[in-house]
Amino acid sequence: MLLFGCQEKEMTLLDDISSISISKSYGYGGVNGNYFTVIDQDTLTSKLQRVLKNAEGKRKRVNVEKEKPDYDIVIDYKNGETHLLNLILGNEGEKSRVMYVGHENNGFDIPSEDTKILREIIKNQ
Repeated sequence: MLLFGCQEKEMTLLDDISSISISKSYGYGGVNGNYFTVIDQDTLTSKLQRVLKNAEGKRKRVNVEKEKPDYDIVIDYKNGETHLLNLILGNEGEKSRVMYVGHENNGFDIPSEDTKILREIIKNQ
């Protein structure tokens, strides 16, 4: 079952994450299944979950021709459900943006201090 969001204030995540898969993105509307990492360590999945839950929902018109996501994220839960996400990773000191696949105009802003955490996790994989 695929879960997705409309205009929410915070991301809807389930508690029992089994793994988080990350791949380079080819663009909006789908997920690149060629993952460069699959995170299944509780400490890292918990850290990523905190970052995503801290993200603030913002409606923003996205020019899908000019602005492309950097990464695709698949969150698999122990109950078999899944979240598919696109991530625009900000530079050091900048916000990042994450959105459910297919809902580019209803994204969630990730504060710069959490962008630093995301950059460290992705860099170390």
